Amino acid sequence: MILYKDNLGREDLERVQAIRTYIDLKNIQKLLKKDEIDHRGNLNEKELDEAIVNQEGLPSYLFDFFEEHQEVSEQLRHYSKVLISYFREMEKKHKGFLKEYFRFEREWRVLLAGYRAKKLGVDPTVELQHEDFHDPLVAEVLAQKDAPYFEFPFEYVELGEKLKDAGQNPEKQYQVMADFRFHYIEEAVQDHPFSVDYLLGYLVQLMIVEDAFALDEKRGNANLNEMVKGNL
Repeated sequence: MILYKDNLGREDLERVQAIRTYIDLKNIQKLLKKDEIDHRGNLNEKELDEAIVNQEGLPSYLFDFFEEHQEVSEQLRHYSKVLISYFREMEKKHKGFLKEYFRFEREWRVLLAGYRAKKLGVDPTVELQHEDFHDPLVAEVLAQKDAPYFEFPFEYVELGEKLKDAGQNPEKQYQVMADFRFHYIEEAVQDHPFSVDYLLGYLVQLMIVEDAFALDEKRGNANLNEMVKGNL
């Protein structure tokens, strides 16, 4: 971020900020849960608290959401509405790589929700209750409610096959998603190595890798603790 701030203009920094806003919104959710925040966002914990109190510095739909849902339990139950609003607004607001990136991030989440609903035998309309049911992709997922198995659209067939190979293992499923997202971004920017889009793609890829390593570190620490206790 220091290199970006030293070398990018205001408009390009705003594009970087748009990507990091997702972390800010997820951090609000973490604060509601009283969890430690992710420090890769635009705002630190104090700034997040001030943004909520003053109703500024974060998207207006977040404040509308808090007006609609007063109780913390309700806020946590329906917080996906905020994240859905984020991806839809970003997809409409931006063009080029960012538009493609936000579309992709929204779509794989919808598909994964439908896939998991099928695997767990639950109604996908519950998993996707805050989505726009008139959206073609959402409608396609909901149309598979009574199908014997979940079928991924052509663009995501490879993802579906790899998730199937991962079976019921959540760690393998996470790794499949991280790998798919990483290489999707790589392909989206690889033909433009001297562009701002390449730098934006690099930022996204770096965060994907950091998340994967953080998960490995967490597993490693958990195993170490079990070894100390003599359980492993």
